[in-house]
Amino acid sequence: MTKRWGGDLIVFVVSLVLALVVWGVMKLSGSYHYVYHYQVKISSPLEGRVLNSVSTDPLILRGSSSGFYLLRYKNTLGGSGNVLSFRVNPSVLKPFPGKQDAFYMRASVLRESLNDLLDGSVAVEGILSDTLVFVIPTTFHKKVPVCLKKDITCASEYMPLERLSLVPDSVTIMGERSLVEGIDSVFTKKISGRSLKESIRGETDIEPIEGITMSSTEAVYYLKIGRYVERSLSLGVEARNVPQGYNMLLVPSSVKLTFREEYGQKHPLQAKDFAAFVDYQDASASSAGKVKVGVDCLRAGVLSVSVEPAFVERIIIE
Repeated sequence: MTKRWGGDLIVFVVSLVLALVVWGVMKLSGSYHYVYHYQVKISSPLEGRVLNSVSTDPLILRGSSSGFYLLRYKNTLGGSGNVLSFRVNPSVLKPFPGKQDAFYMRASVLRESLNDLLDGSVAVEGILSDTLVFVIPTTFHKKVPVCLKKDITCASEYMPLERLSLVPDSVTIMGERSLVEGIDSVFTKKISGRSLKESIRGETDIEPIEGITMSSTEAVYYLKIGRYVERSLSLGVEARNVPQGYNMLLVPSSVKLTFREEYGQKHPLQAKDFAAFVDYQDASASSAGKVKVGVDCLRAGVLSVSVEPAFVERIIIE
């Protein structure tokens, strides 16, 4: 009878792999003693100083954990997975002699919180660190505007009927002076809308900035959207503030005014509700002989207005 060497070899290899897997699981499931190093991040409301700081040296612990955790710990050494975050009372922080903006605290202060933060992954046997030092710079603050990031379009014959409302429209930012002085505004996360026919309202987050604390992290926006009608009319251009003894001729003497108003107005806008003009001071200061036409809207309800031509020639006669 011929032996099936190929089949026996496959069985042997599979059995060996399974044995190695079982052996590996058993080894990793065991408990191992180790010395662990963690960076410590604290939040502490010290008056006039930044809220968060990371220790200059690690917190060193002696303890035991499973092989699984130990393997994961070593793979994330120096990464965010090895940072422990605490809230601490400002009273435990003491000025560090001879070092500006430095404070220290006894590492033993953290003992009660360690088990919760480590979630039982490490059985802490002792804290080898005596003290932890933190650099906590003085804070600087200023007020900056909030800018809404938006990508919005309205349907045909629809448009914003009012200016966009944003609450708050400004925030106080706090942090190290070098960071705060370089910030002139903050931005929200982008809101989007296409072919809108109705007003929009909502809440969006203000984008965080590393190292900066803000008085508000959210903003509420409202944009009134509605239907409009667009009309045009001819309007004579008035010469204003012409000194006595002078005369100012304008060419052309009338312009085409195009305006938009909200659809369905009970009393639609008429030519008497507008005034096109050129101011003498602007005209006399123009070396090119042309001056921009201004428009007064004498009644509420105008959504936009434009004139054609936007500039007219002026002739000043003494």
